[in-house]
Amino acid sequence: MARLFIGPREQAFINDLTKEFVKDIVGQYIVYYAVSIIHTKVHTIYDEAIEKVFENPIKLDVLAGQPNRTQMFNAFSLDTENTIELYIQSRDLLDKGLEVYPGDFFIYGHDVFEVMTSIDLENIYGQPEYDKAIKVTGKLARSGEFNLQDFKNLLDVDKDFEKSNAQKTFVQQRGLSENEQGPTNDYREMRDRLGDDMADIALGSGPRKVDLEEKVNEATPVKSSKFYHE
Repeated sequence: MARLFIGPREQAFINDLTKEFVKDIVGQYIVYYAVSIIHTKVHTIYDEAIEKVFENPIKLDVLAGQPNRTQMFNAFSLDTENTIELYIQSRDLLDKGLEVYPGDFFIYGHDVFEVMTSIDLENIYGQPEYDKAIKVTGKLARSGEFNLQDFKNLLDVDKDFEKSNAQKTFVQQRGLSENEQGPTNDYREMRDRLGDDMADIALGSGPRKVDLEEKVNEATPVKSSKFYHE
């Protein structure tokens, strides 16, 4: 597409639309643990780290496929291999100052995956400086590869659904610096550029919420996933 018709503003608009779909409609996310290159000690001969040190975890909005679960027999026993594919919006990674590398880890649901591959997908309208997304392939981490205490605590808590960290509430981000769940770390270029001239957020009163713990009414204790709170 000619740059005469697709310029920086159009590219920013496309990125904002993509963020709106991923962050305000889909609602899938991972907790990403990047390996600290500075603090992780690597063996001088084998170029491998015996114990990895991680940066602070960061929440990333993603499009996640279904885990691919396969079983195979080896010489000793039955082995299970789980893989998953994720798509992460490139501009969102740039806004967060994060790069995805093989060897990093992420939590999706109750499982920990190690990043095996990270591939840039096609650009937007033939302009190489505007990437669309990256495709991440993760492989289920084996026991001992990822033993952070906070993940062990998460597994213990998740045995009870009421107390677990399962996503029971989904709140839209809408490019706001924070919503009722706290800081969003979300950025929409259009909102920043237009400022006070930006139209009111769609859907009336602001970010919408899907809450599995909300009661239908005081007399009915059944929980609901009601979306529109009229």
